Amino acid sequence: MSDLLTEHPGVSSVEPVDLGNRGQVLRVTCADGVVTDLLVTNMAPPGGDNYQEDERIVSKRETAPGR
Repeated sequence: MSDLLTEHPGVSSVEPVDLGNRGQVLRVTCADGVVTDLLVTNMAPPGGDNYQEDERIVSKRETAPGR
């Protein structure tokens, strides 16, 4: 993820910062001096998704009225 951020022309730096028991964030420093901490809560599994395959659509089964 930090590779994507550092490629943006408005981003000066991206560094991981450990906040102890609050977790770890990516600290993004922008070219205009703005600093933002990003907390990543979920990521794709190692190897990621296979974007060559069609997306599998999952939907909730309909139930009888009143259930």
